[in-house]
Amino acid sequence: MNTMRSYFSAALCCSVLFISSSHAAGIQVGRTRIVYDTSKKEVALPLVNHDKELPWLIQSWTDTGDGKTRGPFVVTPPLFRLDPQKEQNLRIAWSGATLPEDRESLFWLNVRTIPAAAKEDENQNVLRLIYKTRLKLFWRPKGLKGTAGENCKNLRFTRQGTMLQVVNNGEYYSVFDDVHLGSVAVKEADIIAPKSTISLPLSTSVNGQNVSWRCITDYGNATEKYTAALGQG
Repeated sequence: MNTMRSYFSAALCCSVLFISSSHAAGIQVGRTRIVYDTSKKEVALPLVNHDKELPWLIQSWTDTGDGKTRGPFVVTPPLFRLDPQKEQNLRIAWSGATLPEDRESLFWLNVRTIPAAAKEDENQNVLRLIYKTRLKLFWRPKGLKGTAGENCKNLRFTRQGTMLQVVNNGEYYSVFDDVHLGSVAVKEADIIAPKSTISLPLSTSVNGQNVSWRCITDYGNATEKYTAALGQG
């Protein structure tokens, strides 16, 4: 492990950080989001090294969303080498910290991957990229009412001047795939927490009377499109 940590430190000194999507060069991350069902002891995230020649070093941890405060989860192994054409699971276990039982909580899983240097590059100044993937990690306690899909369907939309107000009375997070007021996309629509309200800015020229929306499911695809008449604040 000391050798791996030395390798990791050296790599940080000669590399630059690059924020990637769920596919970081040679390393493929098996999901775009993680749902931690508290009825299970842990959840697994598969990682595959598609590189045909080089191993990659992988470091993983969770945070609360600020990028600094560690989340209440233990990720194993936290640091390891993944050889070419090999697969290994990260295992994520809840630490037992107190969290709300009446709604989902949101955290983030970070996966940092660093390619090994090819032998022909060992004595040369070569820029290597560090890839970092951030995945939403939803902590889902037992006994929540309804489903995540029903939660999305039951969102309520009201217009108040140049703001679109979205109300989530449910117990799940809803992550938007798209929101349209009439035929105009509401580009600022991203995510809404359970039992909360958000306000999204609208152009004064938008005069639609119906709102349509889709959310992203636990599997990373979009729900069916829902449509409702727009309420007035």
